[in-house]
Amino acid sequence: MKPQSIVSIACGLLLAAAHLQAVHAQAQAPAKAPRIVSRDELRVCMNNEAELATNRKSLDERIAKNREDNAAIRADSAALAEEGRRLEEDQKPMDRYNRKVKQHNVRIDESRKMADVLKTDLETLNKGLVSYNEKCGGITFLPEDKQAILQERAAAGTK
Repeated sequence: MKPQSIVSIACGLLLAAAHLQAVHAQAQAPAKAPRIVSRDELRVCMNNEAELATNRKSLDERIAKNREDNAAIRADSAALAEEGRRLEEDQKPMDRYNRKVKQHNVRIDESRKMADVLKTDLETLNKGLVSYNEKCGGITFLPEDKQAILQERAAAGTK
């Protein structure tokens, strides 16, 4: 029974490809002329920016955790493969080995599922960034409007 170790590499490549595709799409977006927005419109843009930053930080942490898990899975795959080669002759240790492989394969399946969730979340974040850039990328605002919104946030205890 061969452990599934290529999965982690494929998951990493999928996440990287999705990110690069989104960056490429943003780079090709046409530039809009700046427009002056109201305080309410500025508030919406600032709130969206803060929410996107929070989501990105959370997603980055989850991606890092998934990468760590994938590295552990790769290490376990190599150890299990070596153990399997050593135990092919003796049935009792082989049964124990097969249980380890089964548990290992469950971890791989969970990692695949997490990679799918992360890919979906990354695509959602990228769509949010594109939407934010379309709505808020070329705006101009009065400094006193921004200062008033920052004071509102400070009073409410948000960033």
